[in-house]
Amino acid sequence: MYNYPGNTNNKPTSNNVDIPSYHRTNVVASNSFGEPPPPYSFSPSAVGYLKNTTPQKSTALGPPDKNNHVSTSPPIHHGTYYTNNNYQQSPPHQQPQQQQPKPQQQPQQPQQPQQQPQLLNQSSLQNMKEIKLCNNNIEREMYDNLAELYSIIKVTEHLEKAYIRDDVVPKDYTTACSKLIAQFKSSQNLVKDHAPNISQFMKDYDLNCKAAFDRLVIKGFPSTLEHSTQTESSDSTMAKNVAEAVQNFITTMDSIRLKLVAVDGIYPLLSDLMESLNRNTWLGPNFEGKEKIKNWISILNQMKATDELDDEQSRQLLFDLDSSYNVFYKAIKS
Repeated sequence: MYNYPGNTNNKPTSNNVDIPSYHRTNVVASNSFGEPPPPYSFSPSAVGYLKNTTPQKSTALGPPDKNNHVSTSPPIHHGTYYTNNNYQQSPPHQQPQQQQPKPQQQPQQPQQPQQQPQLLNQSSLQNMKEIKLCNNNIEREMYDNLAELYSIIKVTEHLEKAYIRDDVVPKDYTTACSKLIAQFKSSQNLVKDHAPNISQFMKDYDLNCKAAFDRLVIKGFPSTLEHSTQTESSDSTMAKNVAEAVQNFITTMDSIRLKLVAVDGIYPLLSDLMESLNRNTWLGPNFEGKEKIKNWISILNQMKATDELDDEQSRQLLFDLDSSYNVFYKAIKS
């Protein structure tokens, strides 16, 4: 059992008593000379207790000073200490913060005025070398043909958008679109060695013309042939439209019987026949002959202008035209 300093009611039970470390204190009043005591020493009450006991072996690290303060252990930076039977928690040792030097601001350099682009004088222009697009007449003709194909695609795109906005009447649209389709076929035949794929040609030259691609490559006939635009319903107009359709049926079938089955010869006949059928609005949109003729126009559109239909294709086309003519003739009677 330990005898706490300042408690006179308790007496030591043994002479061999060692004062624990919590009797040490680092908060002690200064001595008479105004000097602070050692950082960790016994409190005065503990020193008085030591005088009345018989210590075994001194554990002090040095002799007591004038105020009888004896240091028994190395300095402890923080811990629990007792003074006059009261204990406090010593604050942890804090090192002084070093002020970081402020970064030196570099002096701002004056902004240089922007230099104006130098204009080429006459001597510089004379020293520049001219770059030619083509080196001979063959290359020049090739680029001219590609330019014609490019212009046809652009014009067709503008024509399709003008027709959608109703900026052009159906009759003028049909004439212009049919002409562009024929020109496209001829131009495509001229550049087949340099631009065999129209889709890749449009991609290489950044042609974003979806309407023109659909009209020239996929369908191959004007929009008026696909959808009827005739609004007149007089008897004279109806008779005229019927007569034109019958004439186009007979002309196309006679051409096939005479073996005139080249694409550039049969394609215009089928286009005229489709246009005349669309003028007969009384047929309705589900007329069987229209679907067959549109299918053949799409097939011919995928072929070259110099290609010809073989015997099997010619026989099938003649059969479809003959059956469509019979359905059309029965519709007239009814």
